[in-house]
Amino acid sequence: MNTAGDFQYLSSRSKIVSRPGALDNLAFEVDAIGVKRLMLVSGRRSAEGAAARAVRASLGPLLVCEFSDVQQHSGVATVETIAALARRCNVDGLITVGGGSASDSAKASAILLAEGGHLVDHANVFYPPAGYVQKVLTRPKLPIIAIPTTLSAAEVTPGLGIRDADGHKLVFWDLNVVPRLIMLDGRATLDVPVSVFATTGMNALAHCIEGLYSRMRNPFSEGLALQGLRLLRPALAQVTKRPQDEDARTDALVGACLSGMVISNARVGIHHGLCHGLGSLGGLPHGVANAILLPHAMRFNREVSAGPLMLAAQALGVDTRGMSSLAAADAAIEAVEVLQQLIGVPRRLRDTDLDRSLLARLAKGAMSDRGLYFNPRPATEAEAFGILEAAW
Repeated sequence: MNTAGDFQYLSSRSKIVSRPGALDNLAFEVDAIGVKRLMLVSGRRSAEGAAARAVRASLGPLLVCEFSDVQQHSGVATVETIAALARRCNVDGLITVGGGSASDSAKASAILLAEGGHLVDHANVFYPPAGYVQKVLTRPKLPIIAIPTTLSAAEVTPGLGIRDADGHKLVFWDLNVVPRLIMLDGRATLDVPVSVFATTGMNALAHCIEGLYSRMRNPFSEGLALQGLRLLRPALAQVTKRPQDEDARTDALVGACLSGMVISNARVGIHHGLCHGLGSLGGLPHGVANAILLPHAMRFNREVSAGPLMLAAQALGVDTRGMSSLAAADAAIEAVEVLQQLIGVPRRLRDTDLDRSLLARLAKGAMSDRGLYFNPRPATEAEAFGILEAAW
């Protein structure tokens, strides 16, 4: 009897180095890859932070140029600028410092440099209700080195999202842009605000939970998701309580990295499908959107995902003995809401700068997001609007 089910699993192509102070050995690790002309990609704040300073000190002349103007929800124009600079500087590798926007910008630039044409030509397309076309991108890409300073998990995934001129999130998938080297160094994140760790940590938590009930879930992604939850919850609580705890920050980085491995195989669902629009069109930081929307998306999937949500409840520290599966699912949702309060993240869309008049447009836009293809329960535009209304 095949109790594990039929599935495919793709293992990571990355070397991951995790410890407080890991960046002390960055030059050695870079030398092992063989790159000699690196370009640093980051946002403005990250470019001035401790991690970027450590990178410059360690790599010296190996850094031949920098692009330090990546904005949240990076756009096509930014990617084109990075690619052009990389050509002029004749780089043979990219190194990212910061969060998901920096990682996604570097990955998209590597795609554009290798595949040519226009970036949109290489994006995946979802045709509601069940059509999904994933572009096959096979050309070799520049090696990428990732130093995450948030918990976005973009550093480990083959997927990425880039905003187009109309505010729509273009989504890509390319195994060749998975970073070759990932350095998880909690000490290098001590200057990153707790609020950033907390909100991006909710994004990592969402990766794990959506991966547990995704249509593409498998035994490997399930194990990674549960361990990610076990690490993330206490680490986020500890970082909130003791911001200078470098071990807790490193644990959170590891939990987030695990969450990225989850969605590299199991993918995300309607939660991320809505969050993509909340960021690219609504202007919310991705972590803030995740922090607010997660329990509402879990409620939407509750009845068809009670079993996986019971596992999530257990990994989040809930004693589910004697509970029915639906009661345990409710307990998982409650555990997420308790964590929201504990770490002080936003809990309502109305408490952000989001324009409420955008909700209908956001619901409509979500219908073309690939997350709906992988969600365990089909969703209509009206149901997507209902989730947003509940979160308002």
